[in-house]
Amino acid sequence: MRCHGAARTDAARKKVALDVQQLRYFVSVAELGGLARAADILDVPQPTLSRQIRALELAIGASLFHRHGRGVTLTDAGNRFLPRAKTILKSVDRALLELHEGDSRLRGHIVCGLTPSVGRMMISEYVRRFNERLPLARLSVINLLSSQLHDQLRASRIDFAILHSPPPASALVAELLGRQDLYLVGRTAVGPDPSWVDVSNLDGLRLVMPSAPHVTRQPLEAAAARHHVGLRIEFEVDAVDSLFDLVAAGFAHTVSTRVALASKWAEPNLVVQRIVNPAITTELYLSSPAPSDLTPLQEVARDLARAVFYSTCGHLTHAIDSKSE
Repeated sequence: MRCHGAARTDAARKKVALDVQQLRYFVSVAELGGLARAADILDVPQPTLSRQIRALELAIGASLFHRHGRGVTLTDAGNRFLPRAKTILKSVDRALLELHEGDSRLRGHIVCGLTPSVGRMMISEYVRRFNERLPLARLSVINLLSSQLHDQLRASRIDFAILHSPPPASALVAELLGRQDLYLVGRTAVGPDPSWVDVSNLDGLRLVMPSAPHVTRQPLEAAAARHHVGLRIEFEVDAVDSLFDLVAAGFAHTVSTRVALASKWAEPNLVVQRIVNPAITTELYLSSPAPSDLTPLQEVARDLARAVFYSTCGHLTHAIDSKSE
């Protein structure tokens, strides 16, 4: 005859079959805070994602999310399970990498994210050096706006990214690579000096700009608001080459970074004036998981991306000097 205590012990020791893909889905939904957003980033139908999460909950015998109209939040069990799920996935990824490292060389697939202007400057050199340093690895490079790269990082769809402003996720590490000044670009100079322009001179000036949340919009609009400058943004164009075509045609001025200007989208005969009083800057970061969560391949590929950034874009990033507030 078996006592109740033994039965409870057997139940506690019952093996649970965990699906790795379900764990990845769970981590993505937890990081992104909603099924709809995670389904969009993961490119998985939302009903499929919901079923997989529910199957995982049934497998472990616990509810992982509170579901409400604004999305989902982790239950107490979900909060306890999240770091363990990440540990399991890290172990699986390392095991798969080691499985293919019989000759001690680095194999696998790296997905690197870059903003469009940074990508235009460094992709060619990065691909060349990646192929030399990691001949047995595969590389994918995606160009997205910083806000989109944030989402891809949080969903673990990319391994690391060079982007503007650090992502709002504690599990990621953001390393400052450099700062860029913002410049006014147009067919004609604004103000008395063709090399610089006061923020006050932008008051009422016809502008064509990328739509929010592009990197140039937030710092420009914040500086304009602080100094009571009325920005006149008449056109919003996200395609950078088309934006500079409009500027070259004389439709309006725009505001751009040094890296974008060096990317050969802008015609060389345009007038470029650094914005001062106050100087307006943006920051570029290398964002990736914490070092303890990186595989050897990810670490080498990330470090290589940093080196290529400095060799191709480093001369375009700097701290503010001369004209300032």
